[in-house]
Amino acid sequence: MTSNPKLAVCSCLLKKRIRHDGENAGLRGLNQDWSESFELVEVCPDVELDMGVSSSALRLIKDRERISLINPENGEDHTETMAKYAEEKSDELVASGISGFVFSKDSPVFGLERVKVYRGDNPKAVQDGSGLFAKVFTTLYPHIPVIEEGKLTDPSQVEHFLSRVQFFHEWHKIGDTGWTELKLKNFHRENEIFLRSRAPLSKKPISAIMSELSKGEQHPENLAFYYMTEAQKYLSTLTKSSISIQTLKRTAERLPQVTSLTKKSQVM
Repeated sequence: MTSNPKLAVCSCLLKKRIRHDGENAGLRGLNQDWSESFELVEVCPDVELDMGVSSSALRLIKDRERISLINPENGEDHTETMAKYAEEKSDELVASGISGFVFSKDSPVFGLERVKVYRGDNPKAVQDGSGLFAKVFTTLYPHIPVIEEGKLTDPSQVEHFLSRVQFFHEWHKIGDTGWTELKLKNFHRENEIFLRSRAPLSKKPISAIMSELSKGEQHPENLAFYYMTEAQKYLSTLTKSSISIQTLKRTAERLPQVTSLTKKSQVM
């Protein structure tokens, strides 16, 4: 593993691709400030799949219960191709050791939420979908922190996301050589205050996992995975307690790198 956490990033956010509408979607901070603290891994299906069309130009179209990824210009269906790519690429990224993923807003491929979905002949879309790649990734790997570009202009959201990334990175480093009961207990002890302040509702499920660990009936590897999955599920929601003055002070002391990048995000 590298010393800096790895972040997967949609290529359009790194100013390496131009969206179908001709606009550059790059965020300056991701190329400058963040690249100093993270290893940024570009993800670009447009190039890797050679679809002949920008993924942002595609549409999510719902027919009964099936949602397809369609090129509205010629009706070509890219659903199966993109789904297979998403699964294989997700596995590849996780195997490489990423600690988070920055997704692109409104994209039928990379949007996390409120993506337009068209139904039948209705020209008006309903913003209730998720991009196909984003859906596959978050389903396969719910324990890895994700964020959408639209939240990167909010310092509180940035600070919270980066804290989650660092939390996951530490977990991944410790577990890289295998989990033992002692390792997981030490990790929990060191991060218990972090979890209680950021995600107070996680206390009960996390305590249940630690109780199972003490019984010795399940392998620590499995419990470590459940631990991170439950923790990230509750951490995915930014609550008022997550941004209290006390919490931010603890972050500044424990993760000075996160605090520095949070301040820089205000000028992105």
